[in-house]
Amino acid sequence: MVNNEKIRLMTKMAVYENSADGKEDMEIANYFKSDYLRHEIIKTILAVTFGSLILVAMILCYQMEFLLDNALQLNYKYLGKEILAGYLILLVIGVAITWISCRIKYMHSHNRLNNHYRTLGKVRKIEEKEEWIRDMEEE
Repeated sequence: MVNNEKIRLMTKMAVYENSADGKEDMEIANYFKSDYLRHEIIKTILAVTFGSLILVAMILCYQMEFLLDNALQLNYKYLGKEILAGYLILLVIGVAITWISCRIKYMHSHNRLNNHYRTLGKVRKIEEKEEWIRDMEEE
């Protein structure tokens, strides 16, 4: 006998598992919260570092004529401090945004997964009830 409630729940679970959210939630569920945050923050630090290096290289290439003409008059210590300050500001902002957004993302992911597991529990209860009914009919 077909159980419409079970089919509806299983369809709902399959849609979730095959959606982008479901796949991402399953991946996030492999991490503890602190490990997930640490992983994302490390990725942010690497991205900001490489992005800053590329930006500095582009500025140096663009200003190459000025730098060559004024190579002896430039205050390299001051330039180094300015570049480092800019890098640190970008890094702090990037890490803060990553920390906040990933905490929210992790929380929402686990809420969706909890709903998914509750639905799975309902399906199991329905299956147990069906099995009990079959056993009763056989006796």
